[in-house]
Amino acid sequence: MAASTLLSAWGPLRPGVPGLCRCRQPRGLWANAWRLPEPAGSGRSVAAVSGPGTSGTDRYCLELLRKRDYEGYLCSLLLPAESRSSACALRAFNVELAQVKDSVSEKTIGLMRMQFWKKTVDDIYCDSPPHQPVAIELWKAVKRHNLTKRWLMKIIDERHGVSQEDFLRKSQDKNVRDVVYDMASQAHLHLKHARSFHKSVPVKAFPAFLQTVALEDYLKKIQQVDFDVFHPSLQQKNTLLPLSLYIQSWRKSY
Repeated sequence: MAASTLLSAWGPLRPGVPGLCRCRQPRGLWANAWRLPEPAGSGRSVAAVSGPGTSGTDRYCLELLRKRDYEGYLCSLLLPAESRSSACALRAFNVELAQVKDSVSEKTIGLMRMQFWKKTVDDIYCDSPPHQPVAIELWKAVKRHNLTKRWLMKIIDERHGVSQEDFLRKSQDKNVRDVVYDMASQAHLHLKHARSFHKSVPVKAFPAFLQTVALEDYLKKIQQVDFDVFHPSLQQKNTLLPLSLYIQSWRKSY
C-alpha cells in the first residue's frame, strides 16, 4: 500500500468525546467497571461479574484480562452473558501469547512456549485440553460455538519469525517502528471499514463492535509517540475510557 494512502488514512486527531456532561450515570454491571480504579486490586468486581455459578477457570480468565488487558476486560463486561465467557477465553488466549515476549529473554524459550500453545490447540480439538485455566475455557468456547481451528493457529503463527527477536529485546529500531506503523495503519483502515456499515449491524451483535472505541483510543496514543510500542505513556490508562464505552453503548454507536 502506498505511503501516501496510509498517511491519509490517519487524518487529524479528534479531541475528546462530545456530550460527556450530559450522559446518565452508569448502572448495573457497567457501574462495577466504572468504579474500578486500576486493573490490579482485590478482584471483588471480577467475582461480582462472574456470578455464583461461574467456574474457577472462567474467573481466572476474567481476572487475567483485568490485569493484562484492561480495555478488553471493560469491553467484555458489555457483552451478553451467553457469549461473555467465550469472548473472555479468546482474549485470555491472546494475552497468554502476548505475555511470552514479556516473560522470556531468549528466542528459543519463547518458541517453546508458542509450541506449547500449538499443541494445546491440537489437544483442544481432540477434546483433551491440558489442565490450564485458559486452555479449559478455550475448549469450552470451541465446543459452544464451533470455532475454527485454523484461526486459533493463525493467532499463534502471526506472532512474527525473525522480527520476534527485536520485539523480545524491546528494540526501538526504526524497522520495528515501521512494522508497527504498517500494522496500526491497517488497523485504522479496518476501523473505518467497520464503522461504514454500523447502521446495518444487528442489535444483538452491536456489543462486539464496542472494542473499536478502545482501539481508536490506542491508535491515537501510539500515533502521538511515533509508533513506539514500548513508550511508557502507553502503559497509562485512559480514565475516561469506561465512560466513553458506556456512552457509545447507550447511543448504540461505535
